[in-house]
Amino acid sequence: MPEKSFHHPLFGDIRFRTASKNQWIRGDAIFFISGFDEKEVIPLVIPQLAGIEGAHGGRLQFHRRGHSQLLAAFKEIEARGLLHHIKTCAGTWNKRLRKPIGGGFSDLPSNHAFGIAIDLNSDDGSNGASVAPVAPIFQAHGFKWGKSFKDPMHFEVNVFLPAGSTVNPAIASQPQFVACRQKVHNRGVAPIPFLTEIIEWGRTADAEIFQRNEIFDIYSSVAPQLGPWRDDLHRRAAMLEVLRVLAGFESSWSWQEGRDRNNSRSNTPCTEEAGIFQCSGDSMGHSPKLKELLCAAGGDGTCASFIELSKSNHRFAIEYCARLLRITTKHHGPIRDRKIHPWLRRDAVDEIMMALA
Repeated sequence: MPEKSFHHPLFGDIRFRTASKNQWIRGDAIFFISGFDEKEVIPLVIPQLAGIEGAHGGRLQFHRRGHSQLLAAFKEIEARGLLHHIKTCAGTWNKRLRKPIGGGFSDLPSNHAFGIAIDLNSDDGSNGASVAPVAPIFQAHGFKWGKSFKDPMHFEVNVFLPAGSTVNPAIASQPQFVACRQKVHNRGVAPIPFLTEIIEWGRTADAEIFQRNEIFDIYSSVAPQLGPWRDDLHRRAAMLEVLRVLAGFESSWSWQEGRDRNNSRSNTPCTEEAGIFQCSGDSMGHSPKLKELLCAAGGDGTCASFIELSKSNHRFAIEYCARLLRITTKHHGPIRDRKIHPWLRRDAVDEIMMALA
């Protein structure tokens, strides 16, 4: 039976297996091996759901640490006269893999498997979008609204709150990285500050960096793993996913990484790899625009200034590598030799798209 380990932002390191004997199946049932105690998922009664279809008289299974905030959310919905927006309930606890709305495959458990999610108005013809009026209340009580990943009927605990507490909705809606925090080869997992930085860059980066061209570039190279490309947002997210995995292979996500001492040619200022993506100054020879980018960032056009800025100016390092990858796939060994490709994740691209949006 397929087994997998992953890191959950609320519960830590989890190991599970699927029900199928020898293959991964979309939405398959799962069984926890370690890291999660199913006894923590216990019944609670939500009075406001007593007459709601599918809610089992208001008695639902939910993780005990989320009981108080789920009850508080429904109490506030009722107090504000908004309960009429909730027509049906499609349940809470369901031990299965995720089922992405787009029909794709994910090898990560749904948050329903942990008893921290609830689906409302799933059969009203709007895929739950009719619950939009109550979404801010759920968010204020520490829930994330699934609209951000095209599943508006879905609400899941984003942060556990003490009884009687609420959270700033801006904090509750911050990106929750799960797929992006899965292990890359033997390099570990990408740090959250790194993920935040590449997403901040991706939100405002020039659209030209992601546009189609006729060159065999990074998009051509990773199309089997992450394509086909849908729109600008998808292309941006795919580039960031490449940078996430590449930085792991090249430096284990260290902005200050020095030259590769196992590379005999990395012994001059222009061949010395520098920084998180391990680019070298001689890569500026691929296009005059790369040297222009260095000078615009405050460098003097020399390889010595390239090394300095590659380590100290994170935004420059990200943009330089992204632009270089649109020109050639041969500068980085892990890309040229297709070492990063098995570690690229479509569900990580989905998470990045949510964060970018």
